[in-house]
Amino acid sequence: MAIVRVGLVSAPNLPAYIAEELCKELPDYFSKEIDNDTSWEVETTVDTLVGVAEETKEVLDKANNIKKEQNWEYVICLTDLPIFFKKRIVVGNANLDHKVGQVSIPAFGVMPMHKRIRVIMIELMKELYRTSDERVSTEEHTLENGKDAAKNIGRQFFFSRVRRLVASPEEQLDFRYVIRSRVIGYLRIMCGMTFANRPWDALLSFKKITMLSFASGAYVSIFPNPWVLSVAYSPLRLVFLSLLSILGMVTWIIFSHNLWEKPSQHGKKRWRDLYNRTTFLTLTSIVSLNYLVLFIMFLAAMSLLVPPELFQIRTQVEGSPSFVYYLKLVWLVTSFGTLAGAIGTGLESEERIRNVTYSFRQQQRYYEIGEEENEGDKNEDSEPEKRCIE
Repeated sequence: MAIVRVGLVSAPNLPAYIAEELCKELPDYFSKEIDNDTSWEVETTVDTLVGVAEETKEVLDKANNIKKEQNWEYVICLTDLPIFFKKRIVVGNANLDHKVGQVSIPAFGVMPMHKRIRVIMIELMKELYRTSDERVSTEEHTLENGKDAAKNIGRQFFFSRVRRLVASPEEQLDFRYVIRSRVIGYLRIMCGMTFANRPWDALLSFKKITMLSFASGAYVSIFPNPWVLSVAYSPLRLVFLSLLSILGMVTWIIFSHNLWEKPSQHGKKRWRDLYNRTTFLTLTSIVSLNYLVLFIMFLAAMSLLVPPELFQIRTQVEGSPSFVYYLKLVWLVTSFGTLAGAIGTGLESEERIRNVTYSFRQQQRYYEIGEEENEGDKNEDSEPEKRCIE
């Protein structure tokens, strides 16, 4: 029985975790879906270039070199970077001659379950497994299979249709799968990149800010005004205060810690805008989770420490206060505490906040752009001295 070795080259963090899971499952699926008479061996490795290189050619060339070093027959890259073709979002692409494929995890959106990623990897492997002679002799059959593959992949994308496009020889690609809708594709990319940042993991890193927000909210609740306002405010006004407190903290963190990438000659506008929006969504997710934790903490404290009689005395409500009154008070105090906690973000170092908010690829991009700008400044400073010497 022939042995076929397939390599999965992944970026660090989320792609590496998904690759480890798929590495155990794919041999059985390849055997069942592609060739039952072949023994499939799947191995995985992590490479940082797959997670930071913005050019597809650069990633595929690196993957091809790793394939040769590891003595693999085929290789598929898993990246947490978006792949663009003009203004469309690419789900995956392949070079059939080099037997190299690439999958973009952010294209799967906010829930890139490995089951959905497994489907596209199987479809890519089906096309990579065909020899060059088979592709030439059965071109029409290959195109029909490509349409079927696009349909199978499209079923994994809710509210989206996937199309298979044949690439030009100059691109060093044979085909790519793209999401038909530009708007839905871009929304998927932003949600996918935010998911890759794993904002829920950053919640523990914000514990100092959480405790400061709780202390501020507890101090505010000592005074009678928040109690009276909670009774007078409508739910719509409380929603507005919630959004104001969350967006206020997000804006303060971004600009006080220089997380917003500014225009420069070293960074492309498309990527700069995408990363800035991802930073905003990531921080909004973190602060929203922090808001929810604060709400639960205040709700538990108010329920245990504030008897109905005290609430009635403070607010002058008629009769015994219902649980809705407690919820509105907790809601208001949480918003006040979150606004006050925004000041506490200044206690954290800029590097720590950036490590919490930025993913691996975004940190690498930040440092690379900084180094390029520093080198440019040095060159500009050295030019007048050179002219003086001449």
